[in-house]
Amino acid sequence: MTSNDHPPEAPAGPPRGVRTAAIVRWVLVALTAVVAVGTIVHFAGAHLGGGTKPGAMLYTCPMHPAIVQDHPGECPICGMTLVPKLDGKVQAAPSSHPVPGLAGVDLTPERVQLIGMKTAVVKREALGGELRATGTIEASERGLAQVTTRFAGWIQTLKVAATGERVRRGQVLATIYSPDVLRAEQELLVTRGWTSGASAGGAHEHDAPVASLEDSARRRLELLGISPQEIDEIVKSGKAAEAIAIRSPVEGFVVAKNAVVGVAVQPGTVLFQVADLSTVWVTADIYEQDVARVHIGQRARFELGAFPGDMHVGKVQFVYPTLDPLSRTLKVRLEFRNRFDRTGPRLRPGMFGTVHLDLPATTGLVVPAEAVVDTGETHYLFVSKDGGHFEPRQVGIGARLKDRVEIASGVAEGETVVTTGNFLVDSESRLRAAIEGQTSSPVR
Repeated sequence: MTSNDHPPEAPAGPPRGVRTAAIVRWVLVALTAVVAVGTIVHFAGAHLGGGTKPGAMLYTCPMHPAIVQDHPGECPICGMTLVPKLDGKVQAAPSSHPVPGLAGVDLTPERVQLIGMKTAVVKREALGGELRATGTIEASERGLAQVTTRFAGWIQTLKVAATGERVRRGQVLATIYSPDVLRAEQELLVTRGWTSGASAGGAHEHDAPVASLEDSARRRLELLGISPQEIDEIVKSGKAAEAIAIRSPVEGFVVAKNAVVGVAVQPGTVLFQVADLSTVWVTADIYEQDVARVHIGQRARFELGAFPGDMHVGKVQFVYPTLDPLSRTLKVRLEFRNRFDRTGPRLRPGMFGTVHLDLPATTGLVVPAEAVVDTGETHYLFVSKDGGHFEPRQVGIGARLKDRVEIASGVAEGETVVTTGNFLVDSESRLRAAIEGQTSSPVR
């Protein structure tokens, strides 16, 4: 660099626009501070009761906690009814019978009208003198007979060829050819001939063994299942029967048939099943809460759905010892005399009907059936309180009477319960309970 060269001169001041940007930045900072202070003052006043009377109730939205006001109403964001808020926590109305997972609900009159809610008063009424249950007809096991054989053979003929036919006691159902039975019959006839010859020739010392052989042959046929009458006919005719008649041991209807002409059978093979339907059983399911009202020997009436108004009178015969864990019902067996007409029995196995159990008349607290919410494990309803507050209440259930339910515990006479619209109340109650659980849990 020469002596004639000079360094560049520094700018006389800051660049153009820097001072204006600094002014704008500080204005924005000041505005932000003002907004922050205003927000803090607003929420502090709301939470500390500023602008409200000492001890006044605050209301907030469970879904939007920033919405706080000193009077009931609805959230301007979601439309949900505001709930009371004290010391920063939503307060649930106390309940004498709390229900886990549910909380009290506050609804405005407009909201109640919008959801179409209806209520009813808990009343003490005379309970009906009967208990109703659904019953199914079954064949009485006492009148059920299985027709089998004690010998092997082949089915030769069928006298009853179709299931459902009515048979008499002793009626021939089929005939069977059996080599074992034929051999035993021939032995009987041979020993019978020896006995007859000995008797014609006079009494001798060997007559006793011969008679013993005849008795043994006769006994062998009896053990094979041949009736004494058929054995006498064989002896009388002097000929062995090639086909053995299989007879029905009871009077009734053939409900099962496994016999087919030409089929081989073995000892114990079930050929026919005959049911005596003069007396039938009816199995009914009784709810757990009604078990104490049922006892053996109790008078009952049975009405078929196919014949309305046609009553059959019977009684409770047996109460089963175990309860169904899924349906929470107990099976009860009743017995009824059957009636017959030109079409057959009136009470047929498999048919459904209504069982009416006669009970002594009593009184109790009753509510409409739709008021009770049944979860399978617990029962509860919503009790209407003053100021639009609805309280969930766990209750004990008694007798069920058509469209009414007896309440054994949980409510008092004169209280008002929700009957229509309780589904929406239940949904909001569960939401409130979930929010309260989150609010009351410690912060980690």
